[in-house]
Amino acid sequence: MYKPATFEIDIADMLPPLATASAAALCVFADEPRVASACADDDLTRAGNELLRGGEFDGKEDTALLCHVADAGGGARRLLLVGLGARADFTPLVLRRAAGAALREARAAHVRQLNFVLPATDSAATLARAVAEGALHGAYENDFYQAQDDDAPAFQRLTIIAPAPHEALRAAVARGRVVAESANWARSLADEPGASLPPREFARRAAEMAGEFGLRVESLDAGEIQTRGMGGLWGVGRGSDEPPALIVVRYEPEGATVDDELWAFVGKGITFDTGGISLKPGERMEEMKADMAGGAAVLGALRALAQLKPPRRVVGVVPAAENMPSGKATKPGDVVRTLAGYTIEVVDTDAEGRLVLVDGIAYARQLGAKRIVDLATLTGSIIVALGDHRAGLFSNDDAWAAQVLTASARAGEPAWRMPVSDDYKKKIESPVADFKNYGGRPDATAAALLLSKFAADTPWAHLDIAATAWHDDPQPDAPRGATGTGVRTLVELVCGEDSH
Repeated sequence: MYKPATFEIDIADMLPPLATASAAALCVFADEPRVASACADDDLTRAGNELLRGGEFDGKEDTALLCHVADAGGGARRLLLVGLGARADFTPLVLRRAAGAALREARAAHVRQLNFVLPATDSAATLARAVAEGALHGAYENDFYQAQDDDAPAFQRLTIIAPAPHEALRAAVARGRVVAESANWARSLADEPGASLPPREFARRAAEMAGEFGLRVESLDAGEIQTRGMGGLWGVGRGSDEPPALIVVRYEPEGATVDDELWAFVGKGITFDTGGISLKPGERMEEMKADMAGGAAVLGALRALAQLKPPRRVVGVVPAAENMPSGKATKPGDVVRTLAGYTIEVVDTDAEGRLVLVDGIAYARQLGAKRIVDLATLTGSIIVALGDHRAGLFSNDDAWAAQVLTASARAGEPAWRMPVSDDYKKKIESPVADFKNYGGRPDATAAALLLSKFAADTPWAHLDIAATAWHDDPQPDAPRGATGTGVRTLVELVCGEDSH
């Protein structure tokens, strides 16, 4: 179960005296042989520059060096040099990752208080938020099933050192904390074993979160899913002993009316994916516990919006199911009838995500959504196309696509526009149904094209996050596991640039 980070985040205009269990973090650009700090004290700056001149540290991105340096009184202080890479390539995302790496490095050395000096660049509020978000991101661990050492020293305080005034910085840090904690909450869901988070438990945790933050819950159980004709979701879920659920959570700002435009975020919620009858290979199947990362991101975004309180009505829709092989499971060649009335031939039961999403998208339209974004760990082919740095974005509306791309760039979760058009329609044509769920490569485009038919004329964007939702290996700023990708993009999309 997720436990939020408990350390405090402060802002000061100068470094405090460094105690035994504290350290000062100074930033370094790889192409500048000096500390890039706005207001570090002279002794630490001098010590840092000496280390740089001696070749002890090169400032490359995602690197850090913790060392002891002598102070004027003959004692020693801990200095953490943090690499930012080339100045020309610097962005708030670089600083966010650097802050996460710094927090993890400091905590491993039993540092309890870290004083992070902002680099001497513009936009102090944006950078302060990046440091706060990065540190909280770096503080996350998915070791909730490991024995804990209660005697280990806990990290207590992050102080961001920046010139005054601090009012805008405090507001930015407060927003950063909300977003980072919501992303971490989403990560904890995706890191949860499938046995601990079947669809009903997923729905229960969503309701628990909604109750804590004042959101409305309108979820549907298995009986309602079947009665309403959601054959895609029901067809995937019927192979499991764990019934499916349609999780629906609403954010309604104060003073909103039903006439105000409603946006819908739809997230794939496959709590474990064996592939069904089209069984996956056993290797790395344990990672399929995170096949609901899109749904977790949707709920994480609603968690943040409830605290940030933008004036936009938003509904989150998460079709949740386990995809299991059994005597009750949908078989290849079966035909399911969806909520929208279209039929789909199930050629491959491992192409189940699109089957649950079409019902989620159709339900969002029934609720009156005027704009839709769906997020899903949908296809392996998007990994082949884009690698693990960018999500694939597909859309039926250029203006909406541009808006989502801009939000993803601001969020530090870059996406790349991919084609979706009837040029590829043969991939989803079926001789026995309106569509089929799989037609071979390029599968990312074919899957998106199928989803687009259910979005119809509603502006819609699909983010295939199969590559970006999971770290295969530990990172300088994160453990192996879920990334929480998508939460920041959705928050940026709703809250807009002027709320930074």
